[in-house]
Amino acid sequence: MDRPEPGLIKWSPNPAYNNFLHVNLTHRVVQVYEPTGHAQHGRFDFKKLSKHDDFPPLTTYDWSPSIPGLVAVGTASGIVNLLRIDDNSNAYMELNLRVSRLCHAVAFNTGNLLAVGLERVRNDQCLHIWDVNRVSSLDPNTPGFPLDNSTILEPYQRLEPSVAVSSVKFFEDSPQTLAVGIKNQGIRVYDLRDPHGSVINYQTRLNNNLAIDYADQNYFASSALDHPGVIIWDRRAMSRQLSSQVYVDALDNDHLPWGASLRIDKAIDVRPEQFEDKHSLIRSLRFCRDQRGSLAVLSRTGQLRVIDTQKEFTTSEVEFEGSPELLQARRSYELDLNHSSQDKKNDRIVSFDWVTLESPALKPRALVLRANGAFDILEKPTNSTDHIYKLVPWQAPYRGLEEGSSYHGLMRFEQQQEPTMLGPMLVQQALSDIPIFGEHKVDVDELIQKAIQPSTTLRDLVQDAIATTDMLPKSISKGTSIAQKLQDLRSFSKNNLRSSKSQSQKDRQHESIEDLTQSMDDLLSGRSAPPSNRQLHEKLLTSGLDTRGFPQQAQIILDHVALFRANSRYLFDFTINRDVVSDDPWLRDLWDWVAGAERDATDGDMTAQGLDLSYMGARTIWANDLGEEASTRLTEGVAIPDRRTWERCLQTISQKLRLPKYDGAETKWPSHRQACIRICGLGRTSQTALSDYAKTPASERNSSWHTMATAHALFQGNTDQAIQLLKKASTEYPELLFVSLALQLVGRGDAGLAKEQLDFDDAVASKTDPYLRAISSLIATGDWEIIANQESLPLRERTFVAFRYFDDDKLTKWLDKQVTKAMHTGDIEGIILTGITDKLVDIFATYIEKFNDVQTATLVLSICAPRYIDDYRCLVWRNAYRAYLQRHKAFFQRTKFEVESTKRSKRDGVPTVKPSSRQIALRCVYCDAEYELTKTGNGPPPASSQRNPLMATNINAGWSASPEVTGLAYPLIPRSEWLLGSRHSV
Repeated sequence: MDRPEPGLIKWSPNPAYNNFLHVNLTHRVVQVYEPTGHAQHGRFDFKKLSKHDDFPPLTTYDWSPSIPGLVAVGTASGIVNLLRIDDNSNAYMELNLRVSRLCHAVAFNTGNLLAVGLERVRNDQCLHIWDVNRVSSLDPNTPGFPLDNSTILEPYQRLEPSVAVSSVKFFEDSPQTLAVGIKNQGIRVYDLRDPHGSVINYQTRLNNNLAIDYADQNYFASSALDHPGVIIWDRRAMSRQLSSQVYVDALDNDHLPWGASLRIDKAIDVRPEQFEDKHSLIRSLRFCRDQRGSLAVLSRTGQLRVIDTQKEFTTSEVEFEGSPELLQARRSYELDLNHSSQDKKNDRIVSFDWVTLESPALKPRALVLRANGAFDILEKPTNSTDHIYKLVPWQAPYRGLEEGSSYHGLMRFEQQQEPTMLGPMLVQQALSDIPIFGEHKVDVDELIQKAIQPSTTLRDLVQDAIATTDMLPKSISKGTSIAQKLQDLRSFSKNNLRSSKSQSQKDRQHESIEDLTQSMDDLLSGRSAPPSNRQLHEKLLTSGLDTRGFPQQAQIILDHVALFRANSRYLFDFTINRDVVSDDPWLRDLWDWVAGAERDATDGDMTAQGLDLSYMGARTIWANDLGEEASTRLTEGVAIPDRRTWERCLQTISQKLRLPKYDGAETKWPSHRQACIRICGLGRTSQTALSDYAKTPASERNSSWHTMATAHALFQGNTDQAIQLLKKASTEYPELLFVSLALQLVGRGDAGLAKEQLDFDDAVASKTDPYLRAISSLIATGDWEIIANQESLPLRERTFVAFRYFDDDKLTKWLDKQVTKAMHTGDIEGIILTGITDKLVDIFATYIEKFNDVQTATLVLSICAPRYIDDYRCLVWRNAYRAYLQRHKAFFQRTKFEVESTKRSKRDGVPTVKPSSRQIALRCVYCDAEYELTKTGNGPPPASSQRNPLMATNINAGWSASPEVTGLAYPLIPRSEWLLGSRHSV
């Protein structure tokens, strides 16, 4: 049994008590909590009731269902401690063994029995049954145990000599019956009332993590330490003579072990290296108490999968009453989709248990403990709430943008049908955000009756839940640009939606491990770090991912941003692209850089001595990295150059582009630095960098405009210009006066006095103005490394500082670190470092995973893939984007994209993208599916068409065009032969 660092959790095994237990393994504390209100994902209300601390290091534990204040803890020495956990007394009682050995499992029944499973020894039995009835009368008003701790309780029954007992579980419907896992042998079911000691044996190596289905206790599940599979057993399987022929035949044909009802060979996802790990693959199994057949499986990596099982349907009659029956897996769910994300290891699930609910109408939910010690609730999707959507007559493509569209609407039924058809959806909507525990809990049955009463207008209630308000800005109209719409919707969300929402636990856990580490470092060092530039961009992008609460019209816009942008000519005109994404400063800067790289690549200005360095980034040039397909950037017959050849090539390119002479830190490769500094500024000048802020009215400007200009001057080494800018700004903004005086002292060469004179609130500056923080850091320390590592500044400027002021070795290490971080976080600012090369594909892979923006990634990468880049992901994203446009009947936009991207793929005048097929296709008149003409033939129609009733009555359908009109080389096919006899055979 594995022991995750944060601990273990368990919901009360007694349905009459709404409590849960947390065992903190680090501090060895057991705490009891009570839920007090909401229990849903992102909102879980609870309070602490009691605790018991300083228990011995445990190997296993269980909570008594009949004695709520009693917990049994097994130890490595075999001693079992009974803990009193409901009175803060820290009282305990020891149950000692004759021979000390490892305790593998403990389990209470619903009476007063405690089963203890032990490691194998030759001189003693390894399954001890204790009767704890002498402590069953725990008085809530009297602390501690009624007996003296020195009293030694003897087990009243001992079983299983010389075997290792790996797991134990009692059946609730028969408290004297228990299932016992025997290591390397199998599972045995005992009835303690049987004086003859008869036992039922099931041979299997999957004998750990026993779990019993509370709703149908004929079934119980088990798993193994080194196997990802699960077996569900039927305890009614006693002999073949007492089993139905259907069950016996299934065992023989499917090679199931005797007693099994269902075998799942891969209940969790497992990587090959995990098989070599000493820890178990499956951490725990739990059956849901409120829903029959729902088994949850938790892996060591934090994957929590729920498998719904049901009895297998058979046409044969069951021959024997009480015969075992087969099960089938009906459906499975992943309750936490982020378990495999490398940057969210701190949020992985380490322990869980099902929550006991009072009403079957509530969605089953699990209480989980994450690696960071936080509690959370995960809800299982219901089977009834989505049935209405299965009736929607979807067509290809789904038209969701036309005026008057029913997107996010409901199907219309007759008035008498609405309660039946819309009732389940309405019920779940009504129950989605209510307190279900504590003094303010809602009566679920009463709420359901109120929700589905005939006098209620169901459609209005559901539509109100979908769209909480219609107070959209007036700019959300048909003639407004998509950028303006997105800006207004973000403002609308901030002012009308988010102000009424509390910060959820999910939002608080969005940060990556690196972000949390950095925040902790800042806290320990006494400084308050502002959000990084990447975090600000992620906050902007995530603001439109969750459309809950937005009105219907706003949801249409947010769900179809890519289509709106495509209709606004978001393609390969970079000036237009910049305007289309003007709501996103980071995307706008991305296209600025691409436009600058395009200008430099024009007329071969980035080509010299057989090397083509078009669209390459600062790090790729500094590292002399031509990518995976180096030959695509070399003239035929040119060998891969060494660094000195690169230096000469870059020197030639710098002369072509008339770059200013490099005057930074001492280096062996000045032409490399000269070219890389150029790359940092592609598409941007000091004027364009400030243009967005300059457009703001004077009444709305603040000191940030002046500190940005001052910081840029300092980065470029123009200290005199920076002094003049800040000196002028201090007359308008007095808060900059001391900074201006300190900077003037630095200009005079007295840095020590400048540091003493620098008197301002660094914490305030850190939160409000990253440029002011950079200026102050430079005055105080004179260390350019601090500026390069200040992530609240754009990566462009930090890279510029690194190339200008770092030595060669430090620069190389810094660039490698930044590229790795950009790929890990999906930071599109990394294009400055990678250019449009293989590394950018890795960045976009993470970016798409987070924000689903396949459109931008496809457009950027189409400039160089497959011209310089040979990566299958580029083709996949290209096809996905084409299919998206085709699905929404954006035929012109799709064709324009194909034509323009083919032109841009030319290498030596030859396109590297395979030209698209002729723009004509057949379309099925039944299902609107598309078929290519190349799939048709000259021969007779398929045999299936002979049975087409339409052909029998000589009814023609389809579409025809002559070769003179289409210019196609395909033979003219009579329309009668286009009839789809089997609807999909051409």
